[in-house]
Amino acid sequence: MSDYLQTSERLKELFPELPRALKIAATYMLEHPGDIATLSMRQVAANAGVSLPNFSRIAKALGFETYGELREIYRKQVQQNDISEYHLRAENLQQAGSDIGAARLWDEFRQSTLSNLTAIFDAIDPDYFALVAKVLNDSNQIYIAGMQASASFSGYAHYIGGMASNKFRLVRGEGGVFADPIADIGEGDAMITISQQPCARASIELAMIARERGAKVVALTDSPAAPIAMHADYVLLSPNRSPLFFESYVGSTVLIEALIGFFTIGQSSEAVARIERIEADRLRMNEYWKNKKA
Repeated sequence: MSDYLQTSERLKELFPELPRALKIAATYMLEHPGDIATLSMRQVAANAGVSLPNFSRIAKALGFETYGELREIYRKQVQQNDISEYHLRAENLQQAGSDIGAARLWDEFRQSTLSNLTAIFDAIDPDYFALVAKVLNDSNQIYIAGMQASASFSGYAHYIGGMASNKFRLVRGEGGVFADPIADIGEGDAMITISQQPCARASIELAMIARERGAKVVALTDSPAAPIAMHADYVLLSPNRSPLFFESYVGSTVLIEALIGFFTIGQSSEAVARIERIEADRLRMNEYWKNKKA
């Protein structure tokens, strides 16, 4: 585990016991790692809305002699991950793509994709993954939330999950309405949130409400420092590095498919019967294209 990930994990462990001002500082650090790396402590404190000494105090709480030592951890992380805005990434992609050619860009994309997938399988404990699936199996209702770029993936999770069980509820927010779909969420339920940095605000708010009402929250995200990870009971990480201007969702797709698969294993024989009924109804409704015989 990198120094940055170790620091983020330690910060999350300390978070519940921190005074209010340090909680504000810690939240800012988790949500804005790029600012910690590139801005002065004075500017960071001003942005976070707390006094300057709080960041020195939190550095010492994390085991660093000075804030500068802590900042260096973030600086190295930013350099490694090239945190930047989408329009800047697109501009760099156009310039690099013209210079290096299609073959090299394709190979870089291939390598980043394989690296993301390898990282998932190397990092996730199968027993932990099975535990998350059991939490879903034991739940009364399973709400699925994913906004912005994650919306289509939450829809995919709902589509395949809905074949195996009628527990799944998709929180889409049509018309800007998010509260209605989760009106009945509570203890005994679960919520799957799919969100990558920068996290959609609605996804974080939904996760917060779910936990406040006693539901278990499972986050599929790209970093333990992601805001959504702070409000989850279980976190499944999918690295999303890509030479293109947008993050990769290949890892998220893998986690969704595996999670629904593990969930289905824990269901009764009714799941098989349900899938069989759905298939029969699809055929009856003529939902699939069939080639006409000559």
